[in-house]
Amino acid sequence: MTVLFSHPLLLWPSAALALLALVLGARAQLAPGLGVRVAGQRPLLQGLGLALLLAGAGLGLAEPRWGAIEAPRLTVHVVLDATRSMTVPDCAGTTRWQAAVATLDRLWSGPNPGVDFSLQLLTGDAVPMLPPGGDQPLLRDALRAVQPGAIGSPGTALGHGLAQAAAMADPRTPAILLLLSDGEETVEPPAEAERRAAAFLRAAHLPLYAIAFGQPVPQPVPGPALDALSSTARPDLLQDLARRTGGRMLRPGEDPAALFQALARGREPMPLARSLLPAHPEWGAWLALAGLALWLLAAGKPMRAWRPILGLALGLGLSHPARTAIPLPQSVRAWAAQAALARGDLAAARRWQPTGGAPAHRLLAAQIALRCQAYQDALDTLAPLTGPSGPQPAPPWRAPALLMAARAQLALEHPEAARSLLERLLLEHPGHPEASHDLQTLLQDPVPPPPSPRKPPPPNPSHEARQDEIEGLRQRLPGKTRPPAGVKDL
Repeated sequence: MTVLFSHPLLLWPSAALALLALVLGARAQLAPGLGVRVAGQRPLLQGLGLALLLAGAGLGLAEPRWGAIEAPRLTVHVVLDATRSMTVPDCAGTTRWQAAVATLDRLWSGPNPGVDFSLQLLTGDAVPMLPPGGDQPLLRDALRAVQPGAIGSPGTALGHGLAQAAAMADPRTPAILLLLSDGEETVEPPAEAERRAAAFLRAAHLPLYAIAFGQPVPQPVPGPALDALSSTARPDLLQDLARRTGGRMLRPGEDPAALFQALARGREPMPLARSLLPAHPEWGAWLALAGLALWLLAAGKPMRAWRPILGLALGLGLSHPARTAIPLPQSVRAWAAQAALARGDLAAARRWQPTGGAPAHRLLAAQIALRCQAYQDALDTLAPLTGPSGPQPAPPWRAPALLMAARAQLALEHPEAARSLLERLLLEHPGHPEASHDLQTLLQDPVPPPPSPRKPPPPNPSHEARQDEIEGLRQRLPGKTRPPAGVKDL
């Protein structure tokens, strides 16, 4: 299991200080004449305790990140090469364009839970087609309206086009770039284009996953006879570019949907800036507490007088009445509630949820209320954050507050109120992916009115005459005759 850290650089100074404390403790143990020794003091254990304390502090500040993602989520920005070179028929009898479209058709024919897709065309620059969303039939239909070489600027500019595609990606969401191309660069030298694209993608923390089409030998490009062109696929350039950005080249026949699900659920590594792995600073806190306890136990006779006081303080901290009587800082309550929510303990999260007026504390309290299905409590908590006139520019807590309020209104069967909140969010943050998806779910097609009942056919005179004739015949027919009754013997 690979453990990531939010701030890995903090591990090195904490490790150096911990090693220094351990060395000083060992030296004081081996050379007692260098310092004053008290009764019961054990410098080596004290050094070990101080080393654990420093290491735990560094580990907590570095924030180790691991575990399952609670809500799988990934945005795949699909960049499809739409230049004339994609019309070369060197992919097992089909053109490169047809092979790329067939790959996307297979991808979008099945379900991709938690994954949104955007579509951009790559020519001399990037041509946006569809923003991120989950409407896969619309994505498939959009490809039918594209003709390679008939849209965008002439030529293939990997360096400029991929840089434009990276600039369109949201920098705060988990996202990758999927490039389907033959790898041929015609606007600038291939080495310069690769360097430019790799620099922009690394700066945007956007790994590139590529699928190459075509053969690495010159092939004639279909077109007018006077415009004789040839095209040579460059899968090596795509492979090197993917490796330099943290992605990779997909193998022939590999299912992209399985890769996207692994990325969305945290089973495949993502850049730390786009990762949704939960942080666990409590690891460092427990290690630091163990080091502090070890240091106190090895401090010798002077610390024995403090042990009853420390034990009493620990007892007061663990007892429930005292814990409720002594107010804790809201930041400490928020940390405890977040830790309880991460491990699925809703009762503890409800007990420790913060009650302060800070936006972050209100968002956490509303999230806990939604998980506990207390939708009205969530709305009351979010009311100060979801007013009709929010601050400008919109702060980062505004969008999640409106989203959670809309979900609470929908759970309370108030779709019109939820729709109003989502429309307000889209006005403040145009193109917000989650708000667009939720609003599309609410704006379903109206149910068609039921068909009008069929009117009975008009009376048919001939039919009524026939019925009268049948009734007359039935009356004229003789009825059933009973057999003669026998004579009873007396």
